Amino acid sequence: MNTNTKMKLSALSGVLSGITWPIGDILRVGFEPQLADYPEIAQSAVIGNKELAVLMLEGSTQRLATGALIAAFTIPLMFFALYHIHALLKPCGQKYTALSILLLLIGFSWSPLAHASFFYVGETYKTVLLLDPASAGPVFALGETFMRVLLVTWAAAVGLTAVGWLLVTIAILRGKTAFPRVFGLFTPLLMTLIVGVLTPLLPSVLSVPLSGAGFNLAAIVFYTLTTLFVFRKTGGVGKSV
Repeated sequence: MNTNTKMKLSALSGVLSGITWPIGDILRVGFEPQLADYPEIAQSAVIGNKELAVLMLEGSTQRLATGALIAAFTIPLMFFALYHIHALLKPCGQKYTALSILLLLIGFSWSPLAHASFFYVGETYKTVLLLDPASAGPVFALGETFMRVLLVTWAAAVGLTAVGWLLVTIAILRGKTAFPRVFGLFTPLLMTLIVGVLTPLLPSVLSVPLSGAGFNLAAIVFYTLTTLFVFRKTGGVGKSV
């Protein structure tokens, strides 16, 4: 497989991952429950983040599991997508490129556990609702333990990924890469902020399910642009980026 073909496939992998991961987000956390509807959780002294505890209660086990598993089984697409990002970053220097890609790789690798943790939290608190108050205490405590794991893994994955994209964004905006400089305005880091502003303006039928998918929706935009760029640059025989 020649370099041009790998570049194209890598870019398309980014688009495909950008599509599949928001689907997982929608399936896991695309709800808008009201805490007042769950007095057992609202009145619990054990649960720290009650809004998160009730977030997945309206999802079926199959739906939550599917949302979590999408992350596990499509993570190779995210890894391979970095091939063309790495190639286009190279002009900014070997060390800078290596650090940027390494941070993204580590952040990506932590993401499936963060996604899966939502499933365990949701299923635990769904179980609480089936128990009598006398039996619910240990399950509340178990849910809180799962919640701490969720928050740690989610913060670590998102935080490190954000730093990696920040380095990519800075390099592109400075004109130090093979990307068009304007692409720096459309990286997942900046596009997440834009998506976060625009999503609440949509009708609730869209804004609610998409509310937890901002980072991955932003990835769709960026990878679509990089795919168009790569195909244009490598479209002809003998062309290279």
